[in-house]
Amino acid sequence: MARGERRVVWEIAATFIGAVVGAGFASGQELSQFFLGYGAAGQKGIVLAGLLFACWAAGILELSARRALASYPEYLAFLLGRAGALCFDGVVTLFLFSAGFIMLAAGNALFTEHLGTPAGAGGLLTGLAVLAVLWGGLESLIAFNLFLVPLKFLICAALYLFTLKAGFCPAEQGRIAPLVPHWMGAGFLYVGFNMLGATVVLVPLGRRGKGRLRLAGAALGGFGLALFALMLFRILLTFRELALREVPLLFVAAMVHPGLKYAYFLVLWASLLSTAVVNFYGVATRLARLIPCRPYRASLLVVLAAGLLFARCRFSFLVRTVYPLFGGLGLVLLAPLIFRLLSRSR
Repeated sequence: MARGERRVVWEIAATFIGAVVGAGFASGQELSQFFLGYGAAGQKGIVLAGLLFACWAAGILELSARRALASYPEYLAFLLGRAGALCFDGVVTLFLFSAGFIMLAAGNALFTEHLGTPAGAGGLLTGLAVLAVLWGGLESLIAFNLFLVPLKFLICAALYLFTLKAGFCPAEQGRIAPLVPHWMGAGFLYVGFNMLGATVVLVPLGRRGKGRLRLAGAALGGFGLALFALMLFRILLTFRELALREVPLLFVAAMVHPGLKYAYFLVLWASLLSTAVVNFYGVATRLARLIPCRPYRASLLVVLAAGLLFARCRFSFLVRTVYPLFGGLGLVLLAPLIFRLLSRSR
């Protein structure tokens, strides 16, 4: 594989991983709420999720390339028709905005709980960082994730290895109730809500590279997400007593090694930024289409200002209530995607 081809694969994988590995993921909240209630069996749900991530992303990239789809609205219109796309696009926009202000709420929790900053300061700082990244549009978003994803992986791996070396014994009981009766259902819901946001950046990436490169990028992205999640989940199994914290894995990092706390703090903030930029990018581009002359930057300012108004809600409550709801809605798009891929229409 030539150097240029490897770059295409990595761009797809890194942007995909960056869209999913947000504050909910890296803090441990998502993995706790979706999988920890099943104990060690939650790892099966994570492996299932990794496979679904890879297959779903590959399907989106292939369909986008086949039909020359340039944006998420075009993708929805092809899957659902104009009427269905109009209704579902409103749902997706609401999800993206909700997920965006959840990331700002995570910024508030992170800075207040661990740095003692005034309430609201963490969300404001996060909002300003999102504005700086998105001022340059999609290319800035891709470059941002190309830099951050390897950094996040290295520090997460360091936390995992330090935990193993310290020899902590797994806790016998956890206090997180399962979302649904079986880990398989949790895996589907988890992928469903994540793909609502990730599709925003996957559709335009379908124009990059040949089919085998897109497939390799999707596979690498799904494998990377599963590996990320399994490392962090094993840590959560060991420290179940911290599962009710707003940012449980940061407390773990502080217990394992003092210096690791600050490194993981940066991982968490970078993670919530990487997801927030995807979500607010999606909402801002939608809003820009409704305004004459498409003022993307003005729309971005409006969306971020509105997001800060909702960012005072409790982070863990938002993850447990909002994400599963949109997970079910996200799964609605899976059946028409499979149908379109299997159909003979080009």
